[in-house]
Amino acid sequence: MKILVTGASGQFGRRAAERLLEILEPGELVLVSRRPESLADFARRGVEVRAGDFDQPHSLDSAFAGIDRLLLISTDSVGAKRRRQHGNAIAALKRTGVGHVVYTSFIGASVDNPAISASEHGATEALLRATGIPCTFLRDSQYSEAIAQFVAPDALLTGRWMTATGEGQIGLVSREDCVACAVAVLTGSGHENKVYNLTGPELLSYRQCAQLTAEYGGGPVEYIPCSEEQKYAFFDALGVPRKIEGDGPIAGPIPWPSEEMVSFERALREGYFAVLSDDVKTLIGRPPISLRQIFEQYSATIQAAVAAQSAAR
Repeated sequence: MKILVTGASGQFGRRAAERLLEILEPGELVLVSRRPESLADFARRGVEVRAGDFDQPHSLDSAFAGIDRLLLISTDSVGAKRRRQHGNAIAALKRTGVGHVVYTSFIGASVDNPAISASEHGATEALLRATGIPCTFLRDSQYSEAIAQFVAPDALLTGRWMTATGEGQIGLVSREDCVACAVAVLTGSGHENKVYNLTGPELLSYRQCAQLTAEYGGGPVEYIPCSEEQKYAFFDALGVPRKIEGDGPIAGPIPWPSEEMVSFERALREGYFAVLSDDVKTLIGRPPISLRQIFEQYSATIQAAVAAQSAAR
């Protein structure tokens, strides 16, 4: 059996590849990246590395040839670019006869979700269903590591956590748990045409996240509810564009337009992400990692990041 991981040079893809090699022989694993040279360490271990770029459809037929199961990792793009990239990949999956697709979707994925990214994941799921290929949708919640590594240091530095999420809740999940679930599905059986909601052990509001940030960061963090227009103004002041122009790169300090981030906060506030599931435990046989555990793991890193940012000011 041949198992393929797309986007294998990314953070999720590399971790999935490492975990798969704990189970598979190197010859059973195929890694695809638009930068295959970045996977030279896997090639030296006997893994087949192929070039494939979702922006270059002609590269995907050879990349996906002869594959039984494929992990389709969603791209980081938003808007027309992501829709085109996913469409190119799905068309190639059908042409090449891939046997089973495991897709990294998002919690609450639906074309009716007000969050732009969740709506796009819903559209991708619909495209995959239409191919007739057996699929498994792994609807990952927001990563706990994103809160601990990126949001928390900024909140500690400024002493403020300003958000338009109100008291909405989300079941933050560890990326490592999501990787483990993907590997379990790729190497297991009976997962065809199923949807798994991958969440942490509890629903949390961003107010509670701010409280944990203060507890583990060693400094005060004021939770400041705001309107969507106030959040847009905040991003405007940072030079973040509100909308994506075409499908080119985002010209700003954050790789997403503010309409994506504000729409995410609206969806969270309105309950679209308030999903709690036992699917992580079902797939990997242990309870999911909590946000508190992630903060314990990253507390020294958080404090170091705050110190570095303070020194740079």
